[in-house]
Amino acid sequence: MTVGGTAQNVSPGPAEGAFHLGGRADLLLGRARGSDMAVGSYVDAASAGFRDFDVGGGAEWLLPWRDELPLVLSGGGFVRNGGGRAWSPGIAGAVFFGSRSYNFHSWYGLAAGLFVQTRWVPGPPSTVDVIFGVQLDAELLAMPVLLLWGLFR
Repeated sequence: MTVGGTAQNVSPGPAEGAFHLGGRADLLLGRARGSDMAVGSYVDAASAGFRDFDVGGGAEWLLPWRDELPLVLSGGGFVRNGGGRAWSPGIAGAVFFGSRSYNFHSWYGLAAGLFVQTRWVPGPPSTVDVIFGVQLDAELLAMPVLLLWGLFR
């Protein structure tokens, strides 16, 4: 889950602020421990101010800065519906910094951190958006509910 803000139409301007809400799933391969590099793919869906809807995917590269605090670079394509556009293609790039755990007993690892993303939709009219916020793993959000469920069960 990604939550934050969007500066829409940064180029050519004037920029407009909006609330960002989205979801992102990725698959990183090649990691045998927390200090290893990994490559993989991602898919995401997002909305800015509930006025438009973006869906896309691409490749990502995890660079281990610290064992559990890597930098993840990603880039790919997306399509946007809304804001005067009908499924217009675009290019996206993102940087994530935060916790990306490595699970020695399962394929699933938790993620939580900060991200900055740019999205370019070629014209006419051409537009560049900058998105920033927090990326939280859905399992982290579900843990309190699951703990309470187990406690009362």
